[in-house]
Amino acid sequence: DNDTSGDGGAILEISEAKVPSSHPLFPTCHPHWKVSTSTGNNNDVAMPIYNRTLSDTLPITRIYFYHFRKAGGSMIRNYLSKVASHYKINLHMKEYNHASAEEEVGSRNDTIYITNMRDPVERSISHFKYSGRWDCEQLIKNESFVPTEENAQSFEAWKETHGFEPSECDIPFSFTSCAVNCYIQTFSGMGCTDNDWFTEYNLALDRLLRYNLIFVFEKFNDANYIEAIENFFGVRGFNKHTDIYCGPESKEANEKVPLHVQFESVLKLTKLNGMDNRLYKDVVSSCWNGNPTEYLFPKANISRFVAQENRTVIE
Repeated sequence: DNDTSGDGGAILEISEAKVPSSHPLFPTCHPHWKVSTSTGNNNDVAMPIYNRTLSDTLPITRIYFYHFRKAGGSMIRNYLSKVASHYKINLHMKEYNHASAEEEVGSRNDTIYITNMRDPVERSISHFKYSGRWDCEQLIKNESFVPTEENAQSFEAWKETHGFEPSECDIPFSFTSCAVNCYIQTFSGMGCTDNDWFTEYNLALDRLLRYNLIFVFEKFNDANYIEAIENFFGVRGFNKHTDIYCGPESKEANEKVPLHVQFESVLKLTKLNGMDNRLYKDVVSSCWNGNPTEYLFPKANISRFVAQENRTVIE
């Protein structure tokens, strides 16, 4: 069971990956409406966010959402569409390519940057069930296709950085399929490592700290969290049921042929995701240690939203 960097990275101690002592409050439990006072690719934008100059008064004309797969993203897309429509501002939603492929997080001072996270192992298993186990195109378009145990992909083979195979090292990571260290690959932009993911971890952490809000999937059924999100945006309707592409077909197939996973397979997947688990713990789990949970989310200042006459929605 020794793993190489090509199929998830060696399972080693990860003490070298550290949250900076001067880090700001995490955008998971302390979202904010601040934007950088600088724009473009200048030195200020390239700095870690805790060293940058931020403003909570500049006008907002746009929301940018990076949709992380199998973490409630389809519902979030619908909700943010409602928010953008309510304020008549632009909306740009991105999926599949790594998080900064088209635009660096925090590079525009008229934009609120948002993404989403879920427990890495739970997300990976969901990704397998609803995208990896059978080909969605077969489930949707081939009326003669009957899902069976025999024509299903093996869960035991779902153990690579790109799902069933290693991610390529010579091109930036592209999120079409992923089983191992998916957050680190997505937010660092790198599909493999030469130092057990330490470099990629710190790149991913720095980029995550640039977001204004990171939605947390595990909180979606918490009525207090829902209220806090709706107050944050000033718009109701969060966590309404949303159909996803291939969702009904995959659900029906999994009900007909239930997935039975051995404990050892889940344990191995958990170990392979060691650095992602660390990142999730640092960014998400460390937020809410108290009981009961409090959501200290600021309310939207509607005077900052500037309606756009010819607003755009890019999906």
